[in-house]
Amino acid sequence: MSVRDLWDKLMTNPRVKGFVAENENKLKGIVVMIVLVSVAAFMLTSHGNEGEEVSIEQETAVIEETQTGSVYVDIGGEVVNPMVAELDSGCRVEDAIIAAGGLTDKADITNINRAAPVNDGDKIYIPSIEEAPKQGEVQNSAGSGAYYDNSKVNINTADSAELQTLTGVGPATAEKIIAYRESNGRFASIEEIKNVSGIGDKTYEKLKDYITV
Repeated sequence: MSVRDLWDKLMTNPRVKGFVAENENKLKGIVVMIVLVSVAAFMLTSHGNEGEEVSIEQETAVIEETQTGSVYVDIGGEVVNPMVAELDSGCRVEDAIIAAGGLTDKADITNINRAAPVNDGDKIYIPSIEEAPKQGEVQNSAGSGAYYDNSKVNINTADSAELQTLTGVGPATAEKIIAYRESNGRFASIEEIKNVSGIGDKTYEKLKDYITV
């Protein structure tokens, strides 16, 4: 039975018909109230969803901004245009070299790890053929950044075998170095290696010329 048929049947009942006639105004008021409540509920629900959509868009924008942040590195030496380069976060030494116009004919990149990631504030120096450091020699660079010299062992990335190439570092000490950085994060400086159990001032003096961060 359809709603229309049910309504017609009810209205043929004398009692129902009489009740409707006596309370017509009240019934109209109830119907209007139901309609208003329904409309208000719909509007509130729609407004809430719009707020959620805006919130999601804002969160996405923050994430994208974080992922696409910039870093500044000072690249000098044998590049075409020594400069402070602005790079996208996650770039490599090779990207810095490209930003500086590429290498000169005198550049020696034998000991340069072009795949190394760069950090904000790094100093990257490309030596000439004449001044390129030999294995074990110390290469100083201005600023607080990294030199990216492969002749030195990077204590932030080296595995156990590579660490053991250092004087005074055996398997046990190598594992301690790895365990330390896993627990405390990257070494901020080469001096921090003295915090590793078993590496004192004497051992550090033997290591400092052959390690980097």
